[in-house]
Amino acid sequence: MRVYKFLNLKFGLKTLREKQLKISTVDDLNDPFELLAYEMTARKKRKEWRSARKVWGSRHGVLCFSAHWKDPVIWAHYCDKHKGLCLGFEIPENAGREVQYVNERLELADRLRIEDANAWLYTKYDNWAYEQEIRCWTTLDTPSQGLYFMEFGPLLKLVEVIAGAGCVLTKSQILEAVKPLDNEIKLTKARAGFHRFEIVEDQRGFNRKR
Repeated sequence: MRVYKFLNLKFGLKTLREKQLKISTVDDLNDPFELLAYEMTARKKRKEWRSARKVWGSRHGVLCFSAHWKDPVIWAHYCDKHKGLCLGFEIPENAGREVQYVNERLELADRLRIEDANAWLYTKYDNWAYEQEIRCWTTLDTPSQGLYFMEFGPLLKLVEVIAGAGCVLTKSQILEAVKPLDNEIKLTKARAGFHRFEIVEDQRGFNRKR
């Protein structure tokens, strides 16, 4: 499965050089409704769900990806106004799951089912749908300076680096950062499309006037 991670220039380069991707904890996530997609008008229910969220978050982290890289809004929000990098990875088909987007908070059945647990982990408000998120939950192991990482490898194989339309890096600078993987990585320079509101590959490559 091909997935994409959008990063600003500083953390994009850091990720390439260190060959590892930061795992987000539940508290890192920018949506206050994470793991709270079910309606919680009852006080007891609010307490139970918040407790479950806290317990799960103490043991699990998440890698959040996008299914595509051509949406200009994602570049604007997560790549410092198109100045950053988008990293393309191959992950196992069963490692990631698409997020489901809904307009209203979910109603919980009296008897819990496996579908309810999946919905708990993979549901967000509809206004986030532009992210086309692929979510990979993982257990939290030993932190490094208080942070958690997953190293590049068979479960997280870097295959592509896309430089934003406003990214100032040269091709040689990116190749230097990805060594010794430089012969295995596709490098792409992005630009704003001419026909649609989308980001596309710039066939002229790097360091050309637009």
